[in-house]
Amino acid sequence: MSHRKKLGTMYEAAFKSEALNHGLDVCPAEGDYLPYDCIVDNGTKLFRIQVKGTSYQQPSKKTEYMVTTAMGARASKKSHYAKDAYDILACCIDTGDARFWYLIPKDKIGTRLSIKLFPNPTSKGQWEKYRHGWDLIC
Repeated sequence: MSHRKKLGTMYEAAFKSEALNHGLDVCPAEGDYLPYDCIVDNGTKLFRIQVKGTSYQQPSKKTEYMVTTAMGARASKKSHYAKDAYDILACCIDTGDARFWYLIPKDKIGTRLSIKLFPNPTSKGQWEKYRHGWDLIC
């Protein structure tokens, strides 16, 4: 198993645990051929969740983390997810001291291949309103 695959599996497991802690029911997707990693049931609605994560800080900015929002492992082979591929992108930023979850609706991602996240208390980044955004699915 590649290191990236193993990390992806770890982030997926962390998301499922966190979702369960928020009182949600989680149904994992078997295999890795679907455009989402699991389905979350809040008792009223089902959400298809794509999980991404990173612990890698951008060298130029110690508080900046880049998360790929596309499919494919190599930069030259990245491709967009279809418009209806999933409902929520769950991004885990692991700073070593804490984990921050950003739950971002797919329609807000648009055609971006990646997004930058700044998990610090003073961040005014465009994605900060989705930090710990469990209210979107709870």
